[in-house]
Amino acid sequence: MMRDDGWMRSLCVLLLGGALVAGCKKDQPPESMSVDAGAVAAAVADAGVPDAGAVAKVAKPLRFSEVVFKRGSSQLDVTYTLTNPGTAQGRGDACLALLDEQGFFIRAERLGNIAVKGGTDDVFTDDVPVDDKAWEQARTVLLFTAAEYSCDSGALGATSEPLRLLPSGRPAPADVPAARRPDRLAKGELQLSDVTLEQPQGDDRYVLTYTLKNVSARRIHGNACLEGHEEQKGGEALFTANVAEISLAPGATETRIDDVTSVDGKDWDTVALLALFVDEPSCFQASARSAPVRFAFKKPAGIHAPEDEVTGMDESDNYDPGEEFPQRPPESDDASEETAD
Repeated sequence: MMRDDGWMRSLCVLLLGGALVAGCKKDQPPESMSVDAGAVAAAVADAGVPDAGAVAKVAKPLRFSEVVFKRGSSQLDVTYTLTNPGTAQGRGDACLALLDEQGFFIRAERLGNIAVKGGTDDVFTDDVPVDDKAWEQARTVLLFTAAEYSCDSGALGATSEPLRLLPSGRPAPADVPAARRPDRLAKGELQLSDVTLEQPQGDDRYVLTYTLKNVSARRIHGNACLEGHEEQKGGEALFTANVAEISLAPGATETRIDDVTSVDGKDWDTVALLALFVDEPSCFQASARSAPVRFAFKKPAGIHAPEDEVTGMDESDNYDPGEEFPQRPPESDDASEETAD
């Protein structure tokens, strides 16, 4: 298995490029020359292009084979072979997507970085987090490659032959609907209700319960985020926390219970107004104001910073130094006086 050492290769390319410029001029390839997957993947990575969708489908794409799925409690182990029929090294990311009965993406995950020399094949073993809800909705699984960190946006089939399988690992029927990504969430397509925030033990665990209903005729995909503000109206957000990735079939209703993490504990004493919202971009690139669906509410009275955040002490600080270092009792006045004859 070969993983990509990007920084070393980039340095080599720069040095080699300088040598070529200084020494000679390379002839341009004829326009009719076919391009293979390795050359396109390398060009995308070296040019810093974030989306492989800008690259036309290549003549010799990478090929997946000998795929084995092993389902765990909360993850999916995937073993697969990648063959590069071209002449240049193919590199980028291997991706896995779960698709519903209409071919829509439920979710896409990055399996890992890949590098396969031209004319060879290589075996990879990766694991990705997949919860039960997403796995139960999946009717087929799609394997494909993309530029680095572009599994959720790259064009399908640009640098590889996408492989469609059943969750069992067997080939998918030829008549399954084509794979496609859901359109961006629009206003009026998703309802958000029954939002509650709790701090069950009074410690650093904060639990958000909410109900989502897809009232559209298509699958909806997005990220649920929680935004906190110090003031009742206006002002910049004090924090924005990622809550969960959601994917709902048409007409589906789901009640979720998710932990709220990545919030500085002291902020829970400062925040006054909260907003739960759903949007397509990651939470750190989105905001409640521009989100197509949001639910604003005041911070519940029982929500506060964890005790150790307030006092700056933890359990190890709660001790009496006198017990560890007992003081010697003072001597009595009588004992210090001499006895008269």
